[in-house]
Amino acid sequence: MVGHIVRFDPAIQALKQHLDAGELGRMFQIVCRRVGRFPERIRDVGVVIDLAPHDLDVMRFVSGDEPVRVYAETQQEIHTAHEDLLTAMLRFRNGLSGVLEINWLTPTKVRDIAVLGERGMFRVVSLTKDLYFYENAQANGPFWSALEMLKGVSEGRMVRFPLQRYEPLKAELEGFVGAVLDDAPVPVSGEDGLQALRLALALVQSGQTHQVVEI
Repeated sequence: MVGHIVRFDPAIQALKQHLDAGELGRMFQIVCRRVGRFPERIRDVGVVIDLAPHDLDVMRFVSGDEPVRVYAETQQEIHTAHEDLLTAMLRFRNGLSGVLEINWLTPTKVRDIAVLGERGMFRVVSLTKDLYFYENAQANGPFWSALEMLKGVSEGRMVRFPLQRYEPLKAELEGFVGAVLDDAPVPVSGEDGLQALRLALALVQSGQTHQVVEI
């Protein structure tokens, strides 16, 4: 089992459930922002390999889809040997777009995920383990079922979901132990880990070559 601990965040788990239930309608875009200060312990890799696999895995997990191409811009500002800033775009098989912002240059820590779709936007604030939904009132009105296509966007209600908070690391370990005891598939497979690393390496390649990389 691969230790993609972000999957076990209660807000991410709740987000996945709401998306699988079709509450957002068709998904348009996923935006992940993971920024903060430079960790002195990291010397062997840059910010992409260190941090991007977490969000790449989350994008695959919540969308249930795979990227087909990526493009990245990377910068090396403070790190002595590798990139410390990434801005990337991904295109998925079903047309969903992904935006990824990662760096070691921001003085304050931010961990946010937003999923935009027909009926509004879900937002996860990972630092507080909160999940919000911002409604597109135009799409959630009484005539939604009769609409053949989305006509527009208007501001509706905002919902903060009550979540049972728990420690993601404990949930991750319990998932592994449960798979062993029940002889069941692990929650995060070796293939999941390999695909996240493959995508991260493609982002590094794109940042170095300034070219779109097909997956």
